Amino acid sequence: MDFRLSPAHQMIRDTARRFVDKELPRERVLEWVRNRVEPPREVFRKLGELGLYGFLIPAEYGGGDEADPVGLAVFVEQLARASSALATIYGRAAVICGPLVAAFGTAAQKDLVLPRVARGEVVLSLALTEPDAGSDAASIQTRAERQVDGSYLVRGAKTFITQAESADFQVLAARTEADRYRGITLFLLERPGAIPNVECRRIDTLGLSIAPTYGVSYSGVALAADSVIGSAGEGWKYLLHGLDMERFYHGAITTGASQAIVDEVVTYVKQRVQFGQPLGKLQAVRHKLADMQTSVDAARLLTYRAAHALQLQGSAPREASMAKLVGAETYMRVAHDGLQLLGGYGYSVESGLPMHFADAKLFEIGGGAMEIQRNIIAKAMGL
Repeated sequence: MDFRLSPAHQMIRDTARRFVDKELPRERVLEWVRNRVEPPREVFRKLGELGLYGFLIPAEYGGGDEADPVGLAVFVEQLARASSALATIYGRAAVICGPLVAAFGTAAQKDLVLPRVARGEVVLSLALTEPDAGSDAASIQTRAERQVDGSYLVRGAKTFITQAESADFQVLAARTEADRYRGITLFLLERPGAIPNVECRRIDTLGLSIAPTYGVSYSGVALAADSVIGSAGEGWKYLLHGLDMERFYHGAITTGASQAIVDEVVTYVKQRVQFGQPLGKLQAVRHKLADMQTSVDAARLLTYRAAHALQLQGSAPREASMAKLVGAETYMRVAHDGLQLLGGYGYSVESGLPMHFADAKLFEIGGGAMEIQRNIIAKAMGL
């Protein structure tokens, strides 16, 4: 088994690291966090110019010759060093919604969306979660009633929808039939925040403030027949198609963010002198950091194993869930321990640890809670 990155993937890593160091210094990111504003679109357009949006986008729309989950993991790790929220914004377009449109959208939908995704020009949102449908996503009650002319009228409410107001495109899941699984249809909405009868209300959250989340109500929203993605009633199947990729990509985010924390703490304890010596010479500190780095390396190995499985098989529920589970729990634990090791400085916003501490909790909840991941892993074990 060869654990080395290929020359192409080493180039992706080095390019991404240079980009993060130049374009996303901590001071810039923390300014967005303090002001609770979304990053400027130019950040993502520059990533598009570097070809870093095309890992899962077909070549005819500006992506690569074939899907490259390993390259995606290499890149996302580096982006998450600056901010897990930035990587979340990126992934809505490049990992979740863009590939979904590529796999199931009409030719017109692909032509409209995918070249702009590959260029890093657009923000996408996924409107799935509802007040009474979180982990049990198949129980959604937002309804899309088909009209005589073939159009649809949508009524219902969604919650915790990332960037619903600023999104250029939204993938909306709505119920078109009573059947629990075969009654869900996906729709493509352009500029949902500007559509009449769509109301977005920002929800203040603990973290990820630069990727704002909203409650969204649809009060008789008219959608044309050609806004249906794929076939009516097949939406649940389409959503399941991309879950492994989303979960593995969460593993890459949390691995990269966790490594950023460890690197910062190591630098600090080498310089901070207490009791006549650098903190890094104290055994309790050394052992804690050794445990932190070991956990990050374990998360990384599980993430790259999932990437290789997805590359070879296209489906890897067990591996993807393990990557997400271990990555998310590592991020939360490393953020907690890192803040403790930095002491008063760690509690100050300028250290970056409060940002990570607040952001980390989301990854134990969003994209499938830890309990759901354990259920998937247990099922794969035959339990």
